Amino acid sequence: MFLPPDMSSVKHFRKDLRRTLEDNGFSADHIMNIELAADEALTNAVSANVTCHCDETIICRWRIDSSKFTLYILDYGSGLSGEGSVPDTDKELLRSNQSQCFSTFLDHIKNHQSKKPDTLPYNGFGQKHKNMGKGLKIINAMMDSVKVMFHGEGMVDEAPAGFKVMGSIIALEYDRSKHL
Repeated sequence: MFLPPDMSSVKHFRKDLRRTLEDNGFSADHIMNIELAADEALTNAVSANVTCHCDETIICRWRIDSSKFTLYILDYGSGLSGEGSVPDTDKELLRSNQSQCFSTFLDHIKNHQSKKPDTLPYNGFGQKHKNMGKGLKIINAMMDSVKVMFHGEGMVDEAPAGFKVMGSIIALEYDRSKHL
């Protein structure tokens, strides 16, 4: 799927993604987790392009192999900031005690968002967007595996030592057999 760096792309992306997941037997709960992480990843990609004043197309590809879903999103921003991932203990707590930990997690996100609205394009016009800065934490909490790579000068690498970064590639994996 090829998408412009505009937040209106998220709606079109989500519709196609949801249909594919439903057609492949993913439950509503699994779809919700994947959609939330995918929305955040695409929002990060749009933000990365906009921040670098780049109007290059964002490329989204996914595949499903049995119970495993993998999503790749390639953008042309300068790479993701080091906002860090959710520590493994938080990830496990979120999965084992969802009601308590998820509520606390959402409270932290809401508090952060209220302090940092930014402007992103929506249908070509700048709109205030409060969901800035915690995307990787949400993605890490929802997915089984998150891998960030960088592309530039004909190379792809996890750590861009010695080459000019032209953008990010994020790979997200979710295996529904692990979430019964």
